[in-house]
Amino acid sequence: MAAKKILGLGVVVVFLGGCQSWQFRDIEKLPPTAAIPEVSEPGKVDVWYFDGISGNNVQSMIDAEKFPDSPDEITELNQLRRAANRANNYGTLIRGYLEPPATGEYTFYIAGDDETQLWLSPSQSPEDIVRIASTMATPLDNFTRYSSQTSGIHYLEAGQKYYFELRHKEGGWDDHFTVAWSGPGLNQQVIDGPFLHSFAQTTPGTQPELTTEEAYELGYRLGFFDGEKGLSYNAQYPPLDEDGDGLYDNWEIYYGLDPTDPTDAMSDTDGDLLTALDEFWARTDPNLADTDGDGIPDGYEYAYGLDPTDPTDASRDLDGDGYSVLEEYLAGTNPLDPEDFPAPEATYQPGYVGQYFTGVNFDSFVYTQRDTAINFNWGSGSPSANMPNNNFSIRWQGWFTPPHTEGTREYTFATRTDDGVRLFLDGNLVINQWKNQSATTYTSTASLPAEIPVAVTMEYFESGWDASASLVISDTATGQSLNPENVVQALSLDSTSSDSSLNDGIDDLYKLRYGLPLLQPVADQVFNDSGITVLQAYQSGLHPYTLETVSEPDAPVTSEPSDNGASAGSVTLSWTPPLTRVDGSSISLSEISGYLINYGQAPTNMPQILEVPAGTTEARIEGLSSGDWYFTIRVIDTNGLSSEPSDPVQYSVQ
Repeated sequence: MAAKKILGLGVVVVFLGGCQSWQFRDIEKLPPTAAIPEVSEPGKVDVWYFDGISGNNVQSMIDAEKFPDSPDEITELNQLRRAANRANNYGTLIRGYLEPPATGEYTFYIAGDDETQLWLSPSQSPEDIVRIASTMATPLDNFTRYSSQTSGIHYLEAGQKYYFELRHKEGGWDDHFTVAWSGPGLNQQVIDGPFLHSFAQTTPGTQPELTTEEAYELGYRLGFFDGEKGLSYNAQYPPLDEDGDGLYDNWEIYYGLDPTDPTDAMSDTDGDLLTALDEFWARTDPNLADTDGDGIPDGYEYAYGLDPTDPTDASRDLDGDGYSVLEEYLAGTNPLDPEDFPAPEATYQPGYVGQYFTGVNFDSFVYTQRDTAINFNWGSGSPSANMPNNNFSIRWQGWFTPPHTEGTREYTFATRTDDGVRLFLDGNLVINQWKNQSATTYTSTASLPAEIPVAVTMEYFESGWDASASLVISDTATGQSLNPENVVQALSLDSTSSDSSLNDGIDDLYKLRYGLPLLQPVADQVFNDSGITVLQAYQSGLHPYTLETVSEPDAPVTSEPSDNGASAGSVTLSWTPPLTRVDGSSISLSEISGYLINYGQAPTNMPQILEVPAGTTEARIEGLSSGDWYFTIRVIDTNGLSSEPSDPVQYSVQ
């Protein structure tokens, strides 16, 4: 009978000679294969107990509805003897294989309470078993009460395995069973571990029957394996397989398995959900979870019809949803279901997002930019050409991750501003000095758990005269200042998605881009003259202040240039990549080849060009002479097409 065997996530077709069945019993009552081990193991037998069956006779167990499909308990024994009382009204079934130590004549002895029977086959086949000894209740290990306790003489060959069954039924009072034998060089003794093998779906020592084509393929594969690994090839057929587990001995030795242990065929040493037998047929390494090094475990590739020895298939898109198999694996989605694909992930960059306003109380939003640190001294000037020298305000937002790795630790947050300042940690106001003042330092300490991000919001206004603002975070115990680029990050302004930190129905990306606080409730507030709330504007795709449409344009959105504390004559430009083309069709980040920045000292004359590669949203230009400079940027796609230039932005070099 041909049987298909499911191993791990792979399918291996194995042909078994003859159908296994129970003598005197309908084949429909075979035990479910799921309850029978795949491979026989030496040194033990499995014991099946069937509880709640009255009577003293084995036949009452056989007639029970639960027999043999539904044992109540399965345990192991390393000898054919159980001396301790277990219970009343139950039956016992042991199946396995005997392997005699020497060739010759053997006699078997049985004792038990209550009825106990020993059945033996002249081969490994369960179909040929016959009863060779039996007894009703006897004292423990007493083999002489009845003549039926002693078998006839059986000629057995060393190295061969013989199928046997022990059937036992207990009614009440004492319960036990023992099987002993005698033979060449053996005095009467209990049959124990060295001569026992557990029953399994695949009998020990058998070789699968292969078709001619399969045999040729196996031969070529084994010859190639031996040649590739520099091993001595043995051309005998069937291939060398001492323990009969279906694994070529040279293969087992090379990969550190035991060619005398049939149980290791079911091992999964690399945790890729493929057994060693699966790995043998899949031509993968049983000690490497990812044989081809493409980032996807062998078992996952095998399950979804990929080749675990081919690293190029990780980039395939099996369901046409725009995501590769590797992306789907990492996201935990189904690579064969186009409706199940990875959710876009928010991207973060070091530093803060700064929102710049005119007015001392965030009156009119001007622009947003990324600031790697809050450390500015504008003197009597302004943050940019589009900002006034006086009467402006800024809100910086980011996430501080405490760098210690365990427990809690105290950190000091020190602001120094001219003029007013407010500092929030996770939305809680910890510094509140919203007033006109010369440059003044204020501090607040917080005991924070390890590696858990804390929202940091610093609000600042400048009224007149000098303007400066800084925030320093330090370890309170050591006094060491922390580099904000290492411990602070903010949502990237060109991220394709984000969550809502406040769960108010408005995502963080919209708030950062259009001048709104992340952790202050603003959904019902109005920042325009038409009475449109922030939530309404967001839902309609409008700017909350101007009510202009904020769908992505075909050219990059540029932020105002910033010197970021750099030396005179240099400027940093940042921008947001487009998500649509001129005709309104979408453009993915993978379709962008790079950017071209034109700049010069007149809005109509920008002859200087800087090329910037894709994946970059910031560029630094140095060596600028004093005076006004103008900048535009264009997108170049992978087909060489160029967008229209963005609107010019201006920066004054002092």
